[in-house]
Amino acid sequence: MNPFEIKQLLDNYIYRLYNIFSDLIFQFQFKTKRILKFNLKYRELHKGERCFILGTGPSLNELKSHHIDILRNEVIFAVNSYYKVVNTSELIPDYYVLMDDLYWTTWSNTFKEIEKKYRTKVPKFITDIRSVPFINQQNRESNNIFLYPKKYPVDYIDSDLSKNMFIGLNVVNTAILSAIYFGFKEIYIIGADFNSFCNQGKGHAYFDADELSQSNYNLAFYLKSYGLITEFHYLISKYAKKRCVRIINLNPNSLLDAYPKMNLNEIVS
Repeated sequence: MNPFEIKQLLDNYIYRLYNIFSDLIFQFQFKTKRILKFNLKYRELHKGERCFILGTGPSLNELKSHHIDILRNEVIFAVNSYYKVVNTSELIPDYYVLMDDLYWTTWSNTFKEIEKKYRTKVPKFITDIRSVPFINQQNRESNNIFLYPKKYPVDYIDSDLSKNMFIGLNVVNTAILSAIYFGFKEIYIIGADFNSFCNQGKGHAYFDADELSQSNYNLAFYLKSYGLITEFHYLISKYAKKRCVRIINLNPNSLLDAYPKMNLNEIVS
């Protein structure tokens, strides 16, 4: 057994112990458990339906007007800075997933910006429970999905949003797990180019100089985090197959290889 394999075994052992303690601590999070109970009404809410998860990769700008017209009639999950993408400004998401520590610290104003952008039909937020104070009080606990993601996936992952759930490290991971929890049987991913590590986080369908100025991660960070995120995608793919859920990556050029790839035209036709 080489040193890398030994390290992996030790890491997995530590993370399993960590998950046990994490679940133990969760049992005493009474306020958190009360809030998470609201998520139960979303379990199997969309049983048997299909949805589209819109990432923020450059390929999102390749959507044509006829694609957007068709997607208007679909259930849409948007993620993170999607609201800054000009090409898809006509597509109002049904669910908006925000998962980054910055959204409940430095970028906490993002919730208000999204509510303002989609004021005619504010999407339901799917976000960390630490975001509760930053969401409009009228739409807070009863209309949104708050998550408590503290467990680390080792060799298994699931989609129970009403409990202490597994971290995804990536917002698309969280969106997929949420869609599975909601009962969707077909999940299509658009704009997940999965190549930001090639250009230090600059690979998006929008340009925001201020956002870029606050990102000072180096190549080592991106390679390590992308490696972990990829492993989590593999676990999600395995979990989805057991649930008979079909996940398709609609970007044939995406570097993410956890799911089968198809062209968007094959779906919308």
